[in-house]
Amino acid sequence: MVDEALTVKDDVINANTLAWLVCSGVSILANTWSILSVSAKQKKWKPLEFLICTLAGTHILNMAIPITMYCVITLRRRHSNYEWNEGLCKVFVSTFYTLTLVTCFSVTSLSYHRMWMVRWPVNYRLSNTKKQAVHTVMGIWMVSFILSTLPAVGWHDTIDRFYTSDCRFIVTEIGLGFGVCFLLLIGGSVAMGVICIGIALFQTFSIQAGHNADKNKFNVPTIVVEDAQGKRRSSIDGSEPLKTSLQITYLISGIVFIYDFLTGFPILVVSFASLKFDRSYNWMVLCVLWCSIAQSILLPMFLWACDRYRADIRMVWEKCVAIMSNDDVDEGKRAPGASLPLCLPSSLLFTR
Repeated sequence: MVDEALTVKDDVINANTLAWLVCSGVSILANTWSILSVSAKQKKWKPLEFLICTLAGTHILNMAIPITMYCVITLRRRHSNYEWNEGLCKVFVSTFYTLTLVTCFSVTSLSYHRMWMVRWPVNYRLSNTKKQAVHTVMGIWMVSFILSTLPAVGWHDTIDRFYTSDCRFIVTEIGLGFGVCFLLLIGGSVAMGVICIGIALFQTFSIQAGHNADKNKFNVPTIVVEDAQGKRRSSIDGSEPLKTSLQITYLISGIVFIYDFLTGFPILVVSFASLKFDRSYNWMVLCVLWCSIAQSILLPMFLWACDRYRADIRMVWEKCVAIMSNDDVDEGKRAPGASLPLCLPSSLLFTR
């Protein structure tokens, strides 16, 4: 009876494996193009664009490592006697849950930054938001990596280990402690993301429909700091045009709601149901993998729909050429410097 159930499970997974593999390849190409497109359209990098590219990069890693690994091993099992082993299963589980948490936290960071920029524009521009965005990404990766590698180093159910037969990666198969922590982190992050983007939308609509006094209150002028000789030392960007502000707010709102409905809520339901019934089902595996792939494919579509981040092939090519040219110029500037020690006066070379 057990062998029959395993056969049915394998048939269900095998029926979707090739589709997962193809969709993963499409997602990798689409997200790579999204990063290039966003880079080509930006003359000056801002925290929001940095976080968007980080999210797209996370999708690339998620599709390229755990999803592709799961598909390839499943196909090999189908056509040969190849089986999961402890090492491969631990790598898959650790990378999959690390990147799932990074995706969740990155979406929350996007909504938080957008809320901060819309609700408190002066404070946002006076703060070192670029540095904060970098620190946020570093913190996200550190927390996600630490939690998700714990099952690989021993924090799992030692009575029935998740890698002994097949690779059972639904949270209840790993252990109750990991499952509860993962559920709380995902749930808290989703809730915070919805609250932040809700505040940003409310503030945007209030400014759009408000009086002139309200609009001026949230209008920040461009500030340029110059020295006594009139040379530019630093500057603070002014408020975005209303059309641009609305476009970006709608884009971030779309990203947040896509993630919540295609990944956040489904993973919460799957995790809660698996912990409640203390077992995993075929539909849970299908739901988690399909939802992860779907939201990674939809992100490039949303970026393409936004005129601010949509670039054609010529713009992307020119950006790549400009980057390569800058590298060549930098190398040319550094090359003469390498011979400077050889040009020192003899009086300095022979001093004791």
